[in-house]
Amino acid sequence: MFDIPEWAVRHDYFHHSNPRSGDRAKKLFEKVHVRPALKKAFDTLKNIEAHETDLATARLTIDIYKNNRGSAAMAAGRAVQDGCDLCLIPDGEFGQTLSLQEAQLIAKENLASYRPKNYDKSVEEDDRERLDKYLEEIPDVVENAVIGLKEAMARDNRFIGEIELLEQLPGNILPHNTFPDYGRRGDLKTKWSRPTTNKKGERTWAKGSLPSSLGGMFDMNNVYQVAGFYALNGKQPPFLVYANATDYRVFDQTNTPELRPDYLDGVVEDIAMQHRITENILRAAETKEELLGLVSPDWNSIFWQESPAYIREAKILWGME
Repeated sequence: MFDIPEWAVRHDYFHHSNPRSGDRAKKLFEKVHVRPALKKAFDTLKNIEAHETDLATARLTIDIYKNNRGSAAMAAGRAVQDGCDLCLIPDGEFGQTLSLQEAQLIAKENLASYRPKNYDKSVEEDDRERLDKYLEEIPDVVENAVIGLKEAMARDNRFIGEIELLEQLPGNILPHNTFPDYGRRGDLKTKWSRPTTNKKGERTWAKGSLPSSLGGMFDMNNVYQVAGFYALNGKQPPFLVYANATDYRVFDQTNTPELRPDYLDGVVEDIAMQHRITENILRAAETKEELLGLVSPDWNSIFWQESPAYIREAKILWGME
């Protein structure tokens, strides 16, 4: 569908995404190094003539770049969306949906299949405790998410699940790629209890709070996400549904200034500008090493919270190991 220029092909960079979903260095590292390395590794494992040394290297690559990449919260969010889909979106074969109780059960089963991160004992214990807590909460989160989504899509003729949108933004050569969860324009966000320690040193849980507005730094990331929907779907008004174990909240243009057309148009302009900068960097570099040398990772940011093996490989490419 798109004529991808040579300067993008040589770096295995074929489309953009929400610029606030990760720093530019992390996005480039993932697209130009991690994904091609994983593809090569999986292709090697499928090759019946591959040498044992190559197979061992492939397995190590997968262990570094694929395993231990998730979290209990991420798995819980995916499981909630699974439950909402089953409850709201008619299946393709019979056009049927499941009851809320059936959807809650399957969502909980899906979450139970998650295996906590295990590259460090303390990390594994924390992730396992979170998993246990989220298994308790997930039926209520699914219920609140379903109620919120029904409210957000009350005027829709039918409920539509996740789709892919792929198109250039103004002034960009490469397309912007994004995936609305619902209705071609909306996204679901889940909030989970977080562990705290009281004055006695005891482990307690604080309920995941729902935002009262979208002006904060992390919620603005979500505004940028749905601005991509808005830009690529004919400017249909976007919505965000947040749900936790006790409540839900719907944000749309009727109650949120950040989701109104004038604000979203400005966000889309900023996204396109960020993409143009990335495209200029891709043009300027001939090799992967040159490309990564043009950006600086913020190792302390949330986007670089990865396993030590993953970080070590990244630092090697940046000449720090």
